[in-house]
Amino acid sequence: MNRALLTEYDFDEWISETDVVDFVPPSLLRDVYAEAVDAVFAGARAIAAAQAEQAERVERARLAGIALRHTDRSTGGPRWSTTVVADRELVTELAVGLRLCEADARRLVETSRGLVGAFAATHAALDAGTISYRHAEKIVQRGLPLPAELIADYEARIVPVAERVSVQRLDREARGAVEVAQPSTAVQRHLAAAANRRIDLEAGADGMAYLTHYLPAVEAMAIYTRATELARSLKNAGDPRTLTQLRADALTDLMLNGETSIPGATRGIRPHVRVTVPALTLLGGGSEGYPGHSGDRGQSSHTGRSNHTGQSDGPGRSKHTGGFGHSAGGSANLEGYGPIDRLTALELTRSAPGFLRVLTDPVTGVALSYGRERYRPPADLDELIRLTHAECTFPLSCAPSSGAELDHTTAWEDDGHTAFGNLAPLCSSHHKVKHHTEWKIEQHPGADGRPSSIVWTSPAGFEYVVDPTPLARPAPYFSE
Repeated sequence: MNRALLTEYDFDEWISETDVVDFVPPSLLRDVYAEAVDAVFAGARAIAAAQAEQAERVERARLAGIALRHTDRSTGGPRWSTTVVADRELVTELAVGLRLCEADARRLVETSRGLVGAFAATHAALDAGTISYRHAEKIVQRGLPLPAELIADYEARIVPVAERVSVQRLDREARGAVEVAQPSTAVQRHLAAAANRRIDLEAGADGMAYLTHYLPAVEAMAIYTRATELARSLKNAGDPRTLTQLRADALTDLMLNGETSIPGATRGIRPHVRVTVPALTLLGGGSEGYPGHSGDRGQSSHTGRSNHTGQSDGPGRSKHTGGFGHSAGGSANLEGYGPIDRLTALELTRSAPGFLRVLTDPVTGVALSYGRERYRPPADLDELIRLTHAECTFPLSCAPSSGAELDHTTAWEDDGHTAFGNLAPLCSSHHKVKHHTEWKIEQHPGADGRPSSIVWTSPAGFEYVVDPTPLARPAPYFSE
């Protein structure tokens, strides 16, 4: 390589000045390219070594948490062991502090425990940079069901594979290696896996979402085949939609409007969602007549219920609730998902027979508080709190408040009041975390009667603030 030429021209100039590049020999450019790529590989090896160290730190935190021997703080119901308390405390601590979902935090804890423990060869390969953290995570994830005495043999076969294949290919190889080494039968493992069947919802872009159904493969193939056959029949009948669109639409219609054949299931249950819609968005998004422009200190927001399938060509009936906020041209908000477009909001609210009026602040867009004193909140207070905090108030992206429990921040038995500033929605999982672990919660009232911020203090002593959910985007400023 011509080192003199390398120093004569700056590489950053080479990629921006084509006249300079024209005078550089192609062989030298290839050398520079190879050197740059090799630097990326070296960086990846350094990152892998750092992640091997991070696994040791996570495992040290786990052991330190167990050593604290925190006992269950609840006063009633089934009590948690000190091990369960320590596990939930660490997982939630890391999830909140590292801004992960709890599933990712738990996977981090489990992977770190495996790497520092039984999966020593995998940890050594990660530390040497011959595999990535994703490879190591996959090896541990697939190998965890194995008895401890079989892990070394499993690693001996799978780590060399991980050093030369992609993570996706490794996943297939690891499943096969575990299949061979497993002492249990395939039937036993399938029954255990089927016990974890579930449906997950993940928000996508542009008003779309991913609905993932984890279920036995036979049923999955049967559902896919039926959706495909329905789509083909519609296509053969002249429907202009693509087969892919028809497959999705047919399955959606079945799920929204069909009835289950499971014995004991209640008939006629319809899906429902809650939608918050800025009033001026429904009126066309103009700024004329905006209350803040004429000096008003607040303005109306409403919650309405309507029937709609979510498809333009279906007759189903799903209940929707929506609120009108104040942001001119602002987006509507689908609870548990996020912003949706104005057309969809209009369709959802067009047939609403009634609305809940909520006074909102013209600057922040959050609801102005009010309260009543009784053990159970009345319907209007209950709904206002769920609008003010659209999700479980634990400091993670969590379940919508519509399915959460309203918890007294200061317990009723400790002279806590049933009031706007002392109630917060908590999902069942984090309600248990509050009562069984060392996590502590407080509410800090906002100025001028505005909704409270929720302040959580973790077992390690770190504070996290959860602000109220704006009912609409902050209003634009209008000068006189």
